[in-house]
Amino acid sequence: MIPIRLGTINIFQIVRSLGLMGSLYGLIPVYIAWGLPMAIFVLTTFIQELPRELIEVAEIDGASRLRIYYNVILPLVRPALGTVAIINLINIWNDIWFPLIFNLKESHRTLMLGVTYFFGTYQTDWTKVLVVLTLATLPIIILYILMSKQFIKGLTAGAIKG
Repeated sequence: MIPIRLGTINIFQIVRSLGLMGSLYGLIPVYIAWGLPMAIFVLTTFIQELPRELIEVAEIDGASRLRIYYNVILPLVRPALGTVAIINLINIWNDIWFPLIFNLKESHRTLMLGVTYFFGTYQTDWTKVLVVLTLATLPIIILYILMSKQFIKGLTAGAIKG
């Protein structure tokens, strides 16, 4: 896979042609493109490991494809979805590159980009920087605590067959 930063110029041109420069909405297509390869890889692998018999039993019971998806597949894939969500959210949360390039307005800074403005040319108030960084990590820590069971299930799924 090619790192997404190598395509920055092309992504910049696409976002500009969509008229999304200078707004937070311009980051949405970028982050979707950034997260899709990993999400497809993890979810495809996870779904291929699901027992085919569960789907066949639901079909025999007369369930439609939509019902099979919502009542059989989606509950079983929830750990993988949690894992993909956490990993992508951490990547997006910590990103400075794309907000710096696409958000030209001061009012549209992301939190991590705002942290960089605490660094001075000749002097840096490290107490302010560390307080902001500590506060910036709290949402990720809280999310991990709330979703840790799903995350661990998603990482260890398929490790033991039997």
